[in-house]
Amino acid sequence: MVTFIGLYINLILSVIILYRTGTAVLFLLLLFTEVIVAQGVSRTAPIPNVFLDCNSCDVTFIRTNITFVNYVRDQEDASVYLRINDQRTAGGGVEYTLEFSEMGIESPRTDTLRYVSTNNDTWDERRRGLNRYIKIGLIPYVTNTEAMNALDIFYEEPEDAGIEEEVVEDPWNNWVFDVDVRSNVSGEASEFNFGLYSGLEAERTTETWKIRSRFHGEVRRRNVDINDKTLNVNRDWGSFWNMAAYSLSDHMSLGLFAGASFNRVNNIALSTYIAPSVEYNFFPYSEFQNRRFLIQYQITPNHRRYFNTTIFLKDSETILSQEISTRLRYDQRWGRIDIRLSGSHYFHDTSINRIEINPTFNIRVMRGLSVSVSGRYRIINDQLSLQLPGDVDPDDPESIIRGVQRPTSYDYYFSFGLSYTFGSIYNNIVNPRF
Repeated sequence: MVTFIGLYINLILSVIILYRTGTAVLFLLLLFTEVIVAQGVSRTAPIPNVFLDCNSCDVTFIRTNITFVNYVRDQEDASVYLRINDQRTAGGGVEYTLEFSEMGIESPRTDTLRYVSTNNDTWDERRRGLNRYIKIGLIPYVTNTEAMNALDIFYEEPEDAGIEEEVVEDPWNNWVFDVDVRSNVSGEASEFNFGLYSGLEAERTTETWKIRSRFHGEVRRRNVDINDKTLNVNRDWGSFWNMAAYSLSDHMSLGLFAGASFNRVNNIALSTYIAPSVEYNFFPYSEFQNRRFLIQYQITPNHRRYFNTTIFLKDSETILSQEISTRLRYDQRWGRIDIRLSGSHYFHDTSINRIEINPTFNIRVMRGLSVSVSGRYRIINDQLSLQLPGDVDPDDPESIIRGVQRPTSYDYYFSFGLSYTFGSIYNNIVNPRF
């Protein structure tokens, strides 16, 4: 409309100038100039390039069904950066946080959407719902682009539109339960393996309270033919764990842990404990998806009974320990940093202790090049359940097969990787063959 008015005014002025001067050239020049300007204003921008950062998404499904943008494999080529995080909800569903942001401009636009999928949704319903929110979030970024020439908006009015929403009473009071039973059988000419696993989890989450309980157990049998005899291996284990946490503020929480377990491999006939704890987050919990810096302190009285006498000449004991741990994690465009450090010791003998560090880095160094480093290192001086050497020889082949706990002062794990991608910047085509 503005362009049309400008064209019309210049046309009137040109006619006046033509009338007064008789100069047809000036009239044509002004008219031609305005037409060029009008064409420049109506020209639309190209389809935006989107970099999708999501570890739990069905990326192929997204690329197949949302085709009004270009997908690029490197964020340097993107005009829109979309990061999607997910976390479990109180009802056992999943909440997705979609963060849209423009790239390469001085005052970028940013938007955040949240999509909640209930625990009753199937995987297909969940990914279709997420796709719908991705489309909605992308609309402001494709306005005034070529994509608008083929887009349309459809609205399906809900059946209960106009009806005042009723207050829903939850007969389960925010409790969610999960039952899991699995079995496996494998074997070969000289070996047979059988496993039966069962688990029960219960969770209740509100704005103030978080309560979780779980019971896991497994029956594991292994029969191995060695020379002229059959070795029967029993690796049963079971555990019960319970946690109740109360939110004091947006930075601090109190917790109470309790549990009981047994483990034949670790020579533990029964271990029971109750542990009060406190947690402080230097960043607000509302920013938990993007960054967190936690410090936790826990004190644990623990009663244990052993299958066999330990190296400390104990058949049972009650001990008190304390643990302090910290975790720093950042999830940003440049990658992820996750570092966990913990230390614990027993009050009756501080030389019985353990220190553990778990670093994980996934850093985007430059265009197409990423570095990933992860590992774990533990200083282990708290193997209270080790059996007396006279009862079992951990270096004996039969003990190794049985999985008998072996004495050690440390263990470690390390992984390092480089990833470099080059070639076409686009990532639009989906080919499901093979």
